[in-house]
Amino acid sequence: MQFFQRRRWVHPDCLGDGLAAFTCQLVWINDHTGLEMAGWRRTDGDHLAAILATTTYDDHAWFLAEVARLQTLAGYGPVNDATAALTVGQDAFERWDSTAGLPGDWELGGMFSQITAPAGTSSPCEGASRWTNAEGAEGQAAWILKDDIATGPDTVGRRENWMLLD
Repeated sequence: MQFFQRRRWVHPDCLGDGLAAFTCQLVWINDHTGLEMAGWRRTDGDHLAAILATTTYDDHAWFLAEVARLQTLAGYGPVNDATAALTVGQDAFERWDSTAGLPGDWELGGMFSQITAPAGTSSPCEGASRWTNAEGAEGQAAWILKDDIATGPDTVGRRENWMLLD
């Protein structure tokens, strides 16, 4: 299984409108493609304008074809532009491969924590699934803890808490 993440940042002066536009964009994508994107808002630190779109899939060639098809759909440009007008910075894309033993029906709950650290770092939290980077975060591994906010000592790397957008 692969776990795709598209990171964006809403302009702080238009957080409400930006979150609404992002949610509408993902609803549009889900209504017109098979991508099944979920939207998340960061809930920790000084990063409350950070948003994340995620999806899981088993066939990367299918995913690339579906994204390419999305880009050709006549109605997508205005929806994407509406969100882009309310965001700042460059979008960041990351793709992760699950490790052996992850159940085929794995999915995120209403919130999750992600700790990203250099590959080879020991697991920073119990009960987390481990993912290896396939694209976008070279030399990194990620641990994803579902339905709970990660606690414990700080780790080397990136630590984030996310909540599902309505």
